[in-house]
Amino acid sequence: MEIRDYIKQGFETYYNKYRHVTEDGFCRWMRPDVPAEMKAVDTGEEWSVWKLIPSLVSDDDIEAMEKDYGVTFPNMYRAFISTYHHYFDEIPEQPVDAPLDNVRDMYNPLLCRLGYLPFTWDSEYGKIWCIDVSEDAGEGGGAIYEIEHEILFDLDEEHTDRSVLKESLVLLYPDFKAYFDDTFLKG
Repeated sequence: MEIRDYIKQGFETYYNKYRHVTEDGFCRWMRPDVPAEMKAVDTGEEWSVWKLIPSLVSDDDIEAMEKDYGVTFPNMYRAFISTYHHYFDEIPEQPVDAPLDNVRDMYNPLLCRLGYLPFTWDSEYGKIWCIDVSEDAGEGGGAIYEIEHEILFDLDEEHTDRSVLKESLVLLYPDFKAYFDDTFLKG
């Protein structure tokens, strides 16, 4: 299976798992101000259930981000941010009107300089999750680590080396595929 098809399958599986509307009219995928093209049903209400729609993010958009960040994104992550527009709560939202803004908000110069690509966070505890992009881990991408964001304030952005940062990282998954499978296919 091609990477993009795999990501598509995972996103659709995850979306469908929680798409049902309760008797009280609630659905996990409800939110205010959903753009018209992302509404599953337009009820005219402030809150709407959103739907997945094919992404308009291009290879050029991703290459520009890679240049800005100074890192090369793993192929699986490239597909991850360019397959669907969505409002998932597990990862930065990618609405149709600003698909990469929330992804860009994850940028951290120290992490990127040292070969770690921040891609999401643990919103409960303020921990940043990042991909080790310095490894040549193949199709699945590098290992996934977590770091307490407060630690980053104490590290010198210009002079901290990778070994010092690594002391504060906690290994979560051996690669991006394991993270994706656990979150979207099993989750």
